[in-house]
Amino acid sequence: MISNAFSTYGLVAIPFVSVIIIMVVRALYPKPYPDIPHNKHSANRVAGDIPDLVPLITSTNEFSNSMFTITTQKLGTPIAQFLFPGIRKPLIILEDPREIEDLLLRRNKEFDKAPMALSIFQPMFPKASLAQFTTPELKAQKRLWADVMAAEFLNKATAPRIRKATLGLVELWRLRVSVSNDKPFAVHEDLQNTTLDGIWVSILGDEAGIIDYSIKKLRSEIDGSIPFDATPPRGGFLREEVRYISDTIARLSNTPSPKWAGKIETYTPRYRRFRSTVIREISLLMAAAIKRFQDLDVETLNSGDTDRCMLDLVLRRLVLQSRKINNAPLVDPTKDQNMLDELFIMLVGGHDSTANTLCWFVRFMEAYPAAQSELRTVLRAAFPGPEPPSAEAIIETNVPYLDAVVEEGFRLAGAAKGNLRQALVETSILGYHIPKGAEIFMNYHINRSPAPVDEAKRSDSSQAAAAKHGDGLRGRAGYDLDKFEPRRYLVKDPDTGKETFNSYAIPSLAFGGGYRGCTGRKLATLELRIFVTLLILNFEFTDLPEEMRSMAATEKIFRQPDMPFARVKVL
Repeated sequence: MISNAFSTYGLVAIPFVSVIIIMVVRALYPKPYPDIPHNKHSANRVAGDIPDLVPLITSTNEFSNSMFTITTQKLGTPIAQFLFPGIRKPLIILEDPREIEDLLLRRNKEFDKAPMALSIFQPMFPKASLAQFTTPELKAQKRLWADVMAAEFLNKATAPRIRKATLGLVELWRLRVSVSNDKPFAVHEDLQNTTLDGIWVSILGDEAGIIDYSIKKLRSEIDGSIPFDATPPRGGFLREEVRYISDTIARLSNTPSPKWAGKIETYTPRYRRFRSTVIREISLLMAAAIKRFQDLDVETLNSGDTDRCMLDLVLRRLVLQSRKINNAPLVDPTKDQNMLDELFIMLVGGHDSTANTLCWFVRFMEAYPAAQSELRTVLRAAFPGPEPPSAEAIIETNVPYLDAVVEEGFRLAGAAKGNLRQALVETSILGYHIPKGAEIFMNYHINRSPAPVDEAKRSDSSQAAAAKHGDGLRGRAGYDLDKFEPRRYLVKDPDTGKETFNSYAIPSLAFGGGYRGCTGRKLATLELRIFVTLLILNFEFTDLPEEMRSMAATEKIFRQPDMPFARVKVL
């Protein structure tokens, strides 16, 4: 009797257990947002789009491009969804340049940094501005650093140092050419070292000495009789730490949970060594600057004449502020994690992104010799020499084709391929309903013609901007976006007949935009303008062997070419 009862209960329980199992399995299936395009077959498997994404990332080493490839590009639509298992909401993919620009510049009350973007950087730099939501504290932090990116300060304090670093690279490459026997050599590390030299002294006022070290080492190798001091340069430590950060963030980004993977990383000995090394080195420079400023009177502090670098400007103002408040004690900036994190992010972004963009520029010069030749012609006319032009001359001389080359270099390089925003309110994009809290992944790399869009579905602000500046993507400027063509930015002035640079020719997304856009845009433009001018006036980039002409890339924090080589002729 008892066994029969258990059998009866067992038979009754089976349907209930089966229903629970079915409900659990169904809960694991992706849950697409209504109406927004997505891969139908992915909605019918628990893993969503992940099985299509992983092999593509493995084969190309480009995470962002893989996301776009299997969603918007596969479906032929400017907006789509990437489907995760049901435990996570879909990611909305946006690949329309005009709408991305509109969202960044004119709709910042509707969108802010996405939690997914913050979770990648927060464990490594918890107090940096790019790892925070928009709050009063963030706004205060951005105000503190705003003037270091003002054109007047950059032109006075930063440009001469960038020029000096670039001339060091010119000297190094002349040596490399002398021993290369007309063979290509790798340029990425040299460009990283040069941009690090330039940005290190511009931000911290201290000489990193990496390119000088490279020059002395190479001279010693060329002439064995020259003694070489093998003591590593002062800035060498930062190069190793940047490499660690770049590799770590790339690794964390490809984990199922970057936030928790990042938290675990902060407990490792390598991470602790990174933090202690950077804090120690930067704190020494901070302490020296504070001591120097505390000995100055208020009038001198007010003038700003003693500012040698970006750190000087910020610390001087902090000292001045404390002096004005009845000599209130100055909070030790070496203990201020906000300042330390912001400084290191500026160092990383200020040199690594520029180095990768310059790598692409060198590749474009080899691949597009007509553009290289035209650039050299206009630069020789603008700066007849024989001495290299000063930083002031490079900045102030109007050379529209140079402006166009710089803008085209940023566009086609796609160093920062994509970024994320989160909807703060219920809203819409291209006529599709976007729920509050939805995360949007946007393609900043304009290297292909976008999918067609019904103009009536665009936001009012997007339509108004097109009415004012035109929709360049539909005109001459929007053709052959996969090619390096600076002339897409040039137009004739109707009054003078002269060519002028049109910054509105097509959307400019390389630095994002709006309040949460990259604050280093002016600095990066200044860097590239000086580098491009001095490199093109001193060298010709000639044909590479066929096996080195690939434009394939690897995406870490920034997108870098897999074949960073150049064959160089000294002019």
